[in-house]
Amino acid sequence: MAKKQKKESGDDAAAKHEQPLQAVLLADSFVNSFRPVSLDRPKVLCPLNNVTLLDYAMDFLAGAGVEHLFVVCVSDQVEAHVQEHIWTASTMQVTVVKDNVVNNAGDALRELDKQNLVQSDPFILMYGDVVTNVDIVGALAAHKERHKKDSSAMMTLLMKQVGATNVSRQGTATYSSIRANTE
Repeated sequence: MAKKQKKESGDDAAAKHEQPLQAVLLADSFVNSFRPVSLDRPKVLCPLNNVTLLDYAMDFLAGAGVEHLFVVCVSDQVEAHVQEHIWTASTMQVTVVKDNVVNNAGDALRELDKQNLVQSDPFILMYGDVVTNVDIVGALAAHKERHKKDSSAMMTLLMKQVGATNVSRQGTATYSSIRANTE
């Protein structure tokens, strides 16, 4: 007589295969817009209230429950900073992925994919110069719910609207969209 196998529910199977939450931190903005401040060091190593932007970002991700962080960089200074930083308040594993030929975010993600490093679904992608207090745990939960209902919902972007008088908008151009008539 054949043994009956217990059929796993979808939730049980998903929980069994769920990976620890991973994040990718792009430790290079791939632009030179922060000069002359960033002439002697990468932008992510510039201090804000005596703490580097990179440290703020890494602390934020650790506090959001990230268990494994990949720091993608091109700079020896960033690699050295991450290796010297002592993470006593966190059990987050940090891996530096240094590649001198990475020129943009797409190159960074292709390199991570080529090495098959990111395993969690979803994962967090963030620039290293971001200082935020957004509720990332809530955003992840909302993303997972959306993805359950619609498997094509593969990505959730978190954006912050900036007012017209915000200092970050000064000197920016106004853009128009022109559409061809398709009659």
